Amino acid sequence: MAEPYVIKMPQLSDTMTEGVLVSWEKQPGDRVERGDVVATIETDKAIMDVEVFRSGFLAGPLAAVDSVVPVGEAIGYLTDTPQGSVDSPGMVTADSAKSTDSRARAAVEAEAESASVPAPAASAAPAENAYPIKMPQLSDTMTEGVLVSWEKQLGDRVERGDIVATVETDKAIMDVEVFRSGFLSGPMLSVDSVVPVGEAMAWLVDSADKVQREAKRALASATGGAANRSVGTPAPTPATAPVVTPAEPAPAVPSDGSIRPAPRPRGAKATPYARLLAGSRGLSLDGLRGSGPDGVIVAADVSAQTAAASNVAAAAVAVPGDGRPMTAIEKSISQAMTASLTIPVFHVTMHIRPEALQRAAKAEGVSFTVALAKAVSEALLRQPRINAAYQHPDRIVEGRPHDIGIAATTEDGSLVVPVLRDLANKDLKTLQEEWTPLLERARKRRLSPADYQHPTFTISNMGMYGVSQFDAIVTPGTAAILAVAATGPDGMPVTISADHRVVNGADAAAFLKDLKALVEAPQSWLTASGPVIPEGNYDVQVLVIGAGPGGEDCARELAENGIRVAMVNHAPLPGGECLWRGCIPSKAWRAAADRIRDRVHDAAMGIQLGEPHLDWQQLEQHRRSIVQTRGEMALKTDQGMKIQVLEGHARFTGPHSVDIEGRDARTLTFAACVIAAGAPAFVPPIPGAKEALAAGAAVTSDTVWDLTAPPKRLCIIGAGAIGMEMAQMFHDFGAEVTVLEALPRPVAEMEAELAEQLMRALAKNSPRLQVFTDVQVKDISGEAGNLQIRYGKGQETQVVAADLLLIATGKRPDTSGLALERAGVRLGERGAIAVDTRGQTSVPHIYAVGDVVGGYMLAHTAAQQGRVAAANLLGHRATYEARKDCGVTFTRPQVAFVGLTTEQAKAAGLDVVEVKVPMSIDAKAMMTGETDGLIKMVAERQSHRIVGVHFLTDHADTLVGEAVMMVSAELTLEQVATAIHPHPTQTELFGEMARRLLSRLRRSARAKA
Repeated sequence: MAEPYVIKMPQLSDTMTEGVLVSWEKQPGDRVERGDVVATIETDKAIMDVEVFRSGFLAGPLAAVDSVVPVGEAIGYLTDTPQGSVDSPGMVTADSAKSTDSRARAAVEAEAESASVPAPAASAAPAENAYPIKMPQLSDTMTEGVLVSWEKQLGDRVERGDIVATVETDKAIMDVEVFRSGFLSGPMLSVDSVVPVGEAMAWLVDSADKVQREAKRALASATGGAANRSVGTPAPTPATAPVVTPAEPAPAVPSDGSIRPAPRPRGAKATPYARLLAGSRGLSLDGLRGSGPDGVIVAADVSAQTAAASNVAAAAVAVPGDGRPMTAIEKSISQAMTASLTIPVFHVTMHIRPEALQRAAKAEGVSFTVALAKAVSEALLRQPRINAAYQHPDRIVEGRPHDIGIAATTEDGSLVVPVLRDLANKDLKTLQEEWTPLLERARKRRLSPADYQHPTFTISNMGMYGVSQFDAIVTPGTAAILAVAATGPDGMPVTISADHRVVNGADAAAFLKDLKALVEAPQSWLTASGPVIPEGNYDVQVLVIGAGPGGEDCARELAENGIRVAMVNHAPLPGGECLWRGCIPSKAWRAAADRIRDRVHDAAMGIQLGEPHLDWQQLEQHRRSIVQTRGEMALKTDQGMKIQVLEGHARFTGPHSVDIEGRDARTLTFAACVIAAGAPAFVPPIPGAKEALAAGAAVTSDTVWDLTAPPKRLCIIGAGAIGMEMAQMFHDFGAEVTVLEALPRPVAEMEAELAEQLMRALAKNSPRLQVFTDVQVKDISGEAGNLQIRYGKGQETQVVAADLLLIATGKRPDTSGLALERAGVRLGERGAIAVDTRGQTSVPHIYAVGDVVGGYMLAHTAAQQGRVAAANLLGHRATYEARKDCGVTFTRPQVAFVGLTTEQAKAAGLDVVEVKVPMSIDAKAMMTGETDGLIKMVAERQSHRIVGVHFLTDHADTLVGEAVMMVSAELTLEQVATAIHPHPTQTELFGEMARRLLSRLRRSARAKA
């Protein structure tokens, strides 16, 4: 064949638009005959073989294993001769896939070429079909390793799973396993060689007579010496690639191999040259926002960060003498410390008496280290900002788990920082069981990446060495570190060093104050000992302000346990926004809209019922009867449980008292309080908005329930869950609907691909509904029935004419009527009450739950937080875990989620994979004519734990229940795959997705072995 034959991603089903490359069954240079299977791919239905029907030699560039390739794009090539590779633009190769996706590849290759960094030379194979034993990449930050020892000798028989060597990474000493059998052969690298990731260290051959026993070769000694490549090692040949000329010349970086690239950024991507440039300047890429395609960090971004930090950059100083090269751990620490120079740090010190905690730890059978770490976690619950982190530019990452790094000394005197995970949700016994083997691995430098990556806070204890005072250094990715010194006459000095971009002096002082109280009085938190409600002569033990799902569930939980509870509600009946202005009434409307929409499918099933017509008055009577009945039922239940239900508005007069204004006006004292006051609809400052609301020309999600008839023309500002639900419902009621959204896509909290598919589904099934994104509403004018909403997009200005305007721009807490300052309760972002994961505010006996604390403003979220607050007041340990929360948006098709998206999981430092299935292949969906949408499942690559499931499908409100159990119980793919699901139901898709993902992971692992 004169031109290379392109092996393309085949379309193996009608619904397939892309495939995942699972494995290569042939290697570059292999002879391929007609009908040979060269690769396996995962489609939307199964894992299938890729056959070719021409003969030739397989040539690269080959698409990387695990890459997602659109149907019709090249995954490899066939040539007449075993030439190895051909020129090919735009291929997702194994190398490029490690640092960027296909759309960012041009920038990667352009920078890589401009950097002129030589690739390491590979050693010559000892025999045909010899298998190279390569330096593995044992962590995300690893670019090279030091060969510590050979556990097998030349000529030894090696079986699958045998450990053949140990290597030193930038964090620990780890085993090198092989997953093939054979005989160990040279050329073999010598002990202490510094080996780039992917470089051959030795070989496996299939028979003993093929073993080469030549002298061991060296690359670069870890303890000194120049690089020394084997005689006859071929020079690397750069792959041909399209070059995109950078806007500015790339900064010069030494190309002699002396510069170690900076670690890959967490939750982001960077070009190889950007990493090299950052490494040369001692900068961290964590939190740096990239300007390349799809946000990839390029060299210009590193240069910009360098310029910003130029005032603190360390100058190179000529030092006399013959220096030795740093070890991997020394270099890792050096880079982290240099990167820390860019952090504006301050220090605060306090003396703490540790004796009570030491005695308590001994009584509990745990080490003082574990007890102190738990005390720190308790303090972080009270001061969560200390556990946050700066993200460039000008962002703060909050709500992180308590993953605390604890500095430890290895047997050879080096320093490592193993990480004790999720302290807030574990008791002392569990933490000690985890810490003992973790510390042992740390001392022997046998840590895995999961043992040391991504701490959110760090403790350094030099008091054990008698150090009386010191400051520790904050490293990127954390906002603070605690330095613990030796106990003296005034107690144990503890110093917090904090990133001033995230933490202010008051935060640090409050943290140390809380830590001091926790360490000096550990009995209050070490063990659960019954209710922690303060004793005293109060009118009630617990006052709950608000009777929505959060307040009512909290009050009922407390009452069931014998606590005297009063619940103040500003309406005659309980239920809050959910019952009267949210979940329940909107779903009554949705049910009617569904009946109208479902008639579309009747004809296909042979049913003729005629055109549906809406009787608005009857629908409203139906809706009102539902909410009234449920409100009366709720009040009867509350009173039957001996909850004192009061109608009125509560306002704090002190930390233990309120004034209640309204029907049940009085002054009330309480031992503890739970604030569940909800949040009203937020109205942005758009000119004309307040006037339109006052005139009845505009409504919010709180006031839309007063309509006497549905509008003919409706404009909605806001394409969140409320806006999109209302938009489609009124469309189904017959209105022409226009939605204006400031963000680039609707339902921004939804998984990105699901949002795109929802828009396509709406364009098909809702012809009178238009959604305009990335627009700015300029002003509102007119009157009811004749409104003009003027908006701009780019340089253009448009006007929407409408009979009614719905402002659906979300909710925002308004605590102005509570007088929180009199109780000492602090606010957080956007006016929300600041709480920890237990719901506790800055005042220990006052909790807050639901919409008033921000986050997910959902009824079931509020209810769970209410139960968590009640549990803690009763003396039990409970926390709200946002990463396991869920939600449903009742569009058609419905949108639902539980847990994390792939993007969120990776940003949290998890190594995850996903699998998805389109509803168009599901038999049940075909029967009902509901084939729009898809389901995605996200799982950890190593543990197979399911961390998220995401839906765009009809009946997602029912399907999500099983997914909630998967994520909440931390089920694995194996458990879901082997569960028996009934047929024909859509729950079968869960088992099918789990089995497919397991199969892909197994094949991928075999291909990489």
